[in-house]
Amino acid sequence: MKSKYVKCIKIVHDPAEVRIFRTLSAFFRFIGIFACENLDDDEYGDEVDWVYRVRRGSEDGNISLGEKIRDVFQEMEELIGEENAEVMNLIWGEFERYDLMRGSYAIDYFSNSGEEYIYEQMEKAIGDFEGALRGLEALEKKRERAAVGNVYLWAAKSNCRRRINELCIIIWNAIDMKIYGTKSKKETDIIRERLRQHHYFSLDEVDEDILNILAVDSEFYSAYAIRGFIKEINGEDIEGTIDDFETAIEIIGKKSYTSYLQFRIGRNYEKMWSDSGREMGYYTKAAEVDRHNFRAIYKIASKESNINKAINWWKSLRDVLDMKMELPSLQTVECAYLYKAYRELGKIYKQQGDFEMVIDSLQKAEKIYDNKANEDEEKGFYPWMFGKDTVKKGNTEKKSWEIYKEAARKKLEIEKVYEGIVDASARGNFVEIYKEYSAYLD
Repeated sequence: MKSKYVKCIKIVHDPAEVRIFRTLSAFFRFIGIFACENLDDDEYGDEVDWVYRVRRGSEDGNISLGEKIRDVFQEMEELIGEENAEVMNLIWGEFERYDLMRGSYAIDYFSNSGEEYIYEQMEKAIGDFEGALRGLEALEKKRERAAVGNVYLWAAKSNCRRRINELCIIIWNAIDMKIYGTKSKKETDIIRERLRQHHYFSLDEVDEDILNILAVDSEFYSAYAIRGFIKEINGEDIEGTIDDFETAIEIIGKKSYTSYLQFRIGRNYEKMWSDSGREMGYYTKAAEVDRHNFRAIYKIASKESNINKAINWWKSLRDVLDMKMELPSLQTVECAYLYKAYRELGKIYKQQGDFEMVIDSLQKAEKIYDNKANEDEEKGFYPWMFGKDTVKKGNTEKKSWEIYKEAARKKLEIEKVYEGIVDASARGNFVEIYKEYSAYLD
């Protein structure tokens, strides 16, 4: 039992408490372990190698989050063995030192934010991942090549390189799209020069560690997933990306935790071969094996031509996330998808001529947009994830988390919701509502 590699775990937590889950899941994925989320009183999914139940109230008290995470490794030791637990602790040291959980959070979501401060933080994250990579390389040199636990070390190195490449591409694209570094040519050139100083890793460099993992355990499916993510970044080998994801899925079998990979394959088909129609099969499979995969449900709902079926899919998406709306733990991406569900339901009700339901749905979308529960300085997700530092923007000062919140809200395009309410209230003769929301558009 002690020689067994843990490849997939389940983390069960209270919906109101997300810090330990967010940190643990980010770390385990960093070292090549799939991490599945379940909420208390709503457990589902297939058997995994280990289940960790976050005790309610674990986020309270004076014990640091880092100490609590180390306690988790100690709990795992009986399953994974002393040496694996030791390696995890050593890797965690680099992960915690460089705050890689925050460096890798919601990168894709904020990639087109156009917010200078966020891109500056992405540049900082590149440096953090490079620092962690150097630390992991130094750790590797001290270990025997055949030492137990090296698979986790190799996975962590691969994920550092993956994130560095991903962040470099995002920033280069932001510069090319003229949404970052646009104040002057000199400023843009300075940013470009900084990026040139960062090393962009070739697939061959990454593949060395992936092949090391597979030489030890040919069924370590996360190795294929990581390599697929890396191939996906610049879009030059999408067929190779799909092959790696498919290999991982084949090894795992018909399990709920193939859902995200099924979704990613569907997304690649949609991006590269949108006329093939094959993406829908993967989105459907992703939703079938994991009824909580709101990303897959969103894709199915948005492509469903039958109005009644589309309504049911949008309601399914709403139901997955609605319970979290008033919680301080509501995360950025969850908020965005819940908002979209209500907005799209409003559009369908407009097609049906049910203007009262249009207004009801769009006002619920507005409520999500105005949600401040996750802004609480003590318990809120935004201050915890994005920090409370004071940042100077022109002649004003803002907290760092406020900049991220504003960027997230901007992406939701609330004006379209207001326009929808004004249109529905005019058509349905809801005079007072029309007056109220017309004023928002002046």
